[in-house]
Amino acid sequence: MANECLNCGASLEGNFCAQCGQRDKDSDRSLRHLLGDLVNNLFFVDNRIWVSYKYLLCKPGIMTYEFLEGKRRKFMPPVTLFLFVNVLYFFISSLTDYSLPLVDQINQPTHGALATRMVENKLVEEKMEMEDYSAIYNQASDNISKTIMILNVPIIALFVYLLAIRRRKYYFDSLIFSMHFFTVFLLFIVVGVFTAKGYILVVNQYFGSSIGPWVFWIPSFLVVLPTFFAIVSFKRFAQVKWVHAVWSGLLIMVGAAITQMIYRSIVFFTTFWLT
Repeated sequence: MANECLNCGASLEGNFCAQCGQRDKDSDRSLRHLLGDLVNNLFFVDNRIWVSYKYLLCKPGIMTYEFLEGKRRKFMPPVTLFLFVNVLYFFISSLTDYSLPLVDQINQPTHGALATRMVENKLVEEKMEMEDYSAIYNQASDNISKTIMILNVPIIALFVYLLAIRRRKYYFDSLIFSMHFFTVFLLFIVVGVFTAKGYILVVNQYFGSSIGPWVFWIPSFLVVLPTFFAIVSFKRFAQVKWVHAVWSGLLIMVGAAITQMIYRSIVFFTTFWLT
């Protein structure tokens, strides 16, 4: 063990520097050390990530409460948890409710009329067919929507802040709650989409083209489970009674739906501008 840190020069009394946090073996030039760092950084091989997801799914609201109370060392940072799930979501090939195809965007009640005029003008100016532009738009929209997905979090946090303002006066608190909530929400979408695809694949393979009724139950879990999570986690986050927690959780889901509509508008205008 070195007597001093190779990074900052401070005296070492353990495996990590007390001043900058660098490990005393960071000068290791072995291939094994390099591959270990690569795996660790690419796949977040850290026990804290499994602890964090266990808390998120099995103990809704507990991690948020403890994180805000200063017990942060045993958990992964909220942004890291979100980005990990967002990477999984990024590889879902089909468009989702957060990334509507062009034909649905121009029929949205919030911006559909304006979107229609913008697209019609673009087709005339660039002498394109609707079918050709739709293909270009849909591909770009899918990637853009997944890249800027985190924009949903601060918007949802505004709703949470208003609901918990008497208990949690700082917007930062609501932002952490929303980061955890939306991470779970995205995780349910990922699991739901892959479950639906697997179900359809198996049914089509062994039972013909009829997919059966069960596939239509899967989207309902994307509403029921996040609602349950919102209610339970808000109770623990804001330390309120169950009655308050129930209607607050329902309002958070309403806020998430409103946020989704706002996000669709952001995705459309961003995608239109870039294509």
